[in-house]
Amino acid sequence: MRTKLWAILLVVFWFSAAACIVSASDHSAVGTWKLDTGKSSYGTLPAPKYEQLVITTDTPETLAWKLTGAGADGKTFTMSFDGPTNGTFQPIVGSLADHEISYTRIPGGGVTFSVRTKTGYVFETGTSHLSADGNTLTRSGTVQGREGKTEFVSVYTREP
Repeated sequence: MRTKLWAILLVVFWFSAAACIVSASDHSAVGTWKLDTGKSSYGTLPAPKYEQLVITTDTPETLAWKLTGAGADGKTFTMSFDGPTNGTFQPIVGSLADHEISYTRIPGGGVTFSVRTKTGYVFETGTSHLSADGNTLTRSGTVQGREGKTEFVSVYTREP
């Protein structure tokens, strides 16, 4: 009897855990996000002073966002993206350099991304994912620049 009870509890636990994993991946990133500079790190890159990310579309097939901020030098910038998550490179529209980005969905939630110049040089790769509660968005990856390769982590918190 005791063995049966443990088996039932184990099955209930695994179904509960599976439901939590599925619900975590079902969170939408649509909303307004603020960069938490205290939790973010940029290696040898200059850290931005401020960033606000507004995600307007987050479906399995499409992603759309607008980013406004101020760089380490205090200069403000805006950029936006509206396109598919099928791995094809699409333009990033904005006040910074003329780059393209590709997104691919990761099974279970999140996306991988690659950023390249118009000439095809891929200089940034990484992943973005939501926390289980849907209130933290983390972007992490590697940037290859003139000074070499460096890793970064950008942590955004959902604004009400």
